[in-house]
Amino acid sequence: MNMCNRPDRLNWEPLSFQDFSLPELPKLSKNEVAINVETDEPETELTATEIDNVVIEPELNQAQQLEQLKEEVKKQAYQDGFNLGQQEGFNVGKQTGYDEGYQIGEQEGRQFIEQQLNEEKLNAVQAIANLITNFQNSINEIDELIVPKLLDLALIAAQKTVGTIPKAKQKQLIYTIKTLVEQCSVLSEPIALHLNPADLLWLEPMLNDEISQYHWQLIADPNVEQGGCKIFTETNEIDANIEQHWQIMSDSLKEDNH
Repeated sequence: MNMCNRPDRLNWEPLSFQDFSLPELPKLSKNEVAINVETDEPETELTATEIDNVVIEPELNQAQQLEQLKEEVKKQAYQDGFNLGQQEGFNVGKQTGYDEGYQIGEQEGRQFIEQQLNEEKLNAVQAIANLITNFQNSINEIDELIVPKLLDLALIAAQKTVGTIPKAKQKQLIYTIKTLVEQCSVLSEPIALHLNPADLLWLEPMLNDEISQYHWQLIADPNVEQGGCKIFTETNEIDANIEQHWQIMSDSLKEDNH
């Protein structure tokens, strides 16, 4: 492109930087400037307020939402912590209560068992003591019933045996007479000795010395059974019949047994 000037066209000149400068505004007087300022300021402030409201209101909402969110998170965390602590406290308390209850129950159970065992021991000991007492009483009752009968049987057997042996019977009668006379030395004389007629026949020759010394009087008495005798004085009477003699022996043995 040829940028030279041609005569049939507009004259062309190179551009300068001044051509891009803003045109000069007309100068305003002070009053016009004041009026323009007063007129423009409300519009400028209103526009700024509107802009501020548009810009700041979302920021305030976000801050409130953030603060509200923080509070909600805080409350939720508090509630979660409270629930967790409550659950842990419940578990700890439950375990503690279980342990304490177990220990108390175990201790009470042991005490109850020991008490039961002690009562059972006492009952067993008392039962054994009662059994021993009853057994001893039974033995005593048996002794009271059996021993006298055994003694009676033994005396009857001895009586029958002695009665069937003449020499033993004679010796027993002589021993009885001498014993009675010695034990009854205070007896007043004279002494009358009543004997069975059968015993008098063999006994009189054997008592000659005593008859002469003590002035005994031997009298045959059929009321006196054989093997027995009766002693009479002026103030006393002694019955030494064989049955009476065995009764005395029986009573003496029974008294010794008791």
